[in-house]
Amino acid sequence: MRKVAFLVLAVSSLALAAQIEVNGSISADYGTYWDKDFDPTNAANQDIDLSVTAYMDEAFSVTVSANTHSNYVSKDGLEPSRVRDELRAAPISDLDNRYTAFDFKGILLRWEFTPGVAALFGDLTYSAGSFSYYFWRDPKYFAVILREQTIRGIGFELGDGRVYVGPTEYNNSSLATFASYPFELLGKTEERLTITPSIDWIWGKHIGRSYTYALGVEAQYAKSIGDLSYGVTGTWGMHPYKGDGVHTFLAEPSFNYKFFNLALTYYRALLADDNAPVEKQTFTDEQMLIYVEPSFNLHKKFTLGAFYELHEPNINVSDDKRHVVGPSLYFYPTAKAELVFWGGYNIRDTGANNVSMGISGQVDF
Repeated sequence: MRKVAFLVLAVSSLALAAQIEVNGSISADYGTYWDKDFDPTNAANQDIDLSVTAYMDEAFSVTVSANTHSNYVSKDGLEPSRVRDELRAAPISDLDNRYTAFDFKGILLRWEFTPGVAALFGDLTYSAGSFSYYFWRDPKYFAVILREQTIRGIGFELGDGRVYVGPTEYNNSSLATFASYPFELLGKTEERLTITPSIDWIWGKHIGRSYTYALGVEAQYAKSIGDLSYGVTGTWGMHPYKGDGVHTFLAEPSFNYKFFNLALTYYRALLADDNAPVEKQTFTDEQMLIYVEPSFNLHKKFTLGAFYELHEPNINVSDDKRHVVGPSLYFYPTAKAELVFWGGYNIRDTGANNVSMGISGQVDF
């Protein structure tokens, strides 16, 4: 009976809406990972976010969101798999965990009561300090300042600035506040500089996470001169771990001249406790990362690249370093769609080196 009532309400809302808009992102892959004996392990993963927004008029809208993702089996049970990740991949034969149902992710009511200013109520999702590095792009899992959080509460938006307040998903006895605002210091067509500070704070005796607050600043600079364009994103984040501060730093320069591109990532975390696991202190899996990829635009829909990566899970451990080299073939069928054929050779300090290859796709709409 309740499902019927909900269906009637949903259909009635859509019928009354002046405009319906569907948005989402689809990330999927197939990969083969070869061991030292060249025996393959095949994996296929996906992570799909969908949202439907009904605009009741030009000022008021309601959005319903859902997500589905594949899973892998870890020592702690089922966990979301990650695209192009050998350690967190869903085996291609595990159909029960590869194909999961869509889960309700939230509802959001938004009222722009005056131009540029809006009030919100519902499930508010936020994060701070994202990466451009292909493997850490998803803020649900990786961030410099703050991994993705969701609260049920109220919020206000002023341009691109946000203030959210509400109970958290962690438990019944905590309250979170998040604030972020971008200050545009340069706003020219050929040159831009934006600095965005942000802060997240949780109150309560049992907050359900190891840190009470997270704060940081992200700076983005971009400049273009004819066929030359370049830019850099610099980010600093800080949050406590057992009373001491963890500091994270990111620099991501980029360069483009005619058909040549260059992308770089340097990430480093200064830990509060060198003896504690890195993943418990940061919003990544590693303490340091260096990534470099030059590429060439052979066609407006085709780019050839070659990448090098240095992974340091823990700088204080001498034998856990990993180097990765390989080619990438990028195809761009249309706007906001990307297909990547990739290969990689993992060079490890300990254990056997191995080869991997596959194809991954990303579509935003």
